[in-house]
Amino acid sequence: MRGLDDLLDRVDAFQRRHPVLAFPHAVVKRYGEDHGGWLGALIAYYGFLALLPLLLAFVTVVYLLFDETPELMEEILDALWARLPFVGAELEQQVQPLDGSGWVLAVSLLVTLWAGVGVVRVTQDAANTMWGVPRFRRPGFFPKLARGAAVFGVLALTVLATGLLTGLTLALGLPAAGGLLAGVVTIVLNIGLALALFRLLTARSLSWRDLRVGAVLLGVATYLLTLLGGLYVQRVIGRASALYGSFATVIGLFAWVSLQVQAFVFANLVNVVRAERLWPRSLTRRNLGEPDERAARLTMQREAFLTPEELASLDGVAP
Repeated sequence: MRGLDDLLDRVDAFQRRHPVLAFPHAVVKRYGEDHGGWLGALIAYYGFLALLPLLLAFVTVVYLLFDETPELMEEILDALWARLPFVGAELEQQVQPLDGSGWVLAVSLLVTLWAGVGVVRVTQDAANTMWGVPRFRRPGFFPKLARGAAVFGVLALTVLATGLLTGLTLALGLPAAGGLLAGVVTIVLNIGLALALFRLLTARSLSWRDLRVGAVLLGVATYLLTLLGGLYVQRVIGRASALYGSFATVIGLFAWVSLQVQAFVFANLVNVVRAERLWPRSLTRRNLGEPDERAARLTMQREAFLTPEELASLDGVAP
C-alpha cells in the first residue's frame, strides 16, 4: 500500500504541474462534487417535457408576427426545426399554432408557457448550485419567473435571428461559401446565447470575462451536437423508424436533449473552476491545497439558508 500511495502522489504532483491535465481534472472533480450527472438528468427530464408546449407557443407567436410574410415565416420555422434534428415530419405537423382570438389566445399562450417554466426554474437552481450561491440569496418565486421570461425571450430572439441570417446567407447564391457562413453565424449566435443564459440563470454578479470560455465551448458543442444529430437522423433513425416507429424518434430526441444539457453543465463548470480558481486539485485526499480548500468552502457556502446576521442572532439561544 505504501508503494501505491507513493505512486499516486507522484502522479498527483505531475498532473498539478501541467495545466492541460490539472484543469480538466478539476472540472471533472467539481462535476462529481456538484452532482453534475443528477443536475443534468433533472434538467433533461423537465426540458423534454417542456419541449412540445414551448414549441407550440413559439410557433403561435411566429404566425402572429409574420403572418403577412409567409416566406420569412417559413425560414424562421426551418431554422427552429434545424436546431431540433430529431423532430420528424410527424411532430412538425402536430406543432400547429394555437387558435382563438383576443383573451382566449392570450390565456392559451400563458398556459402553454407555464408548462415550460419548470425547466427554466430547475436550470436556475442548477446554475446557482454550481456557482455556490447561498440559498438565502437565491431569487424567490416571482423573481425566478421574471428570469425565466427573460430566458424565453433570449431563446426566441436567437431562433428568429438564426432564421433571418440563414435566409439572408442563402439568398446570396453562394452554395459552398453560404453553407460555411451559415455555420459560422450559427456558432456566433450560440456563443451569444450561452453568455446570456449564464448571466440570466445565475443569481450573482458575473463578468463577461468569467463566462467567455464556457460560452465558446457551449456554442461550439451545441453546433456540433446538432450536426451529429442531423446525421444520426439520416443514417440511423430513418432506418429504425421502419421497425420501431415514432418510438425511435422519441428516444433519439431525449438522448439529444440530455447531451445538450450535459454540455451546458460542463461548460458552466469550466467557468466556475476558472473564476473561483479551483485548480489544480488533489488527485487523492492527501496533500490538499488551497484550491481544494476553496472548493470545500464553495460547497458549504451554497447550503447556507440563513444570513450571517441571522446566524449571529442565534448565538446563545438554548437548544
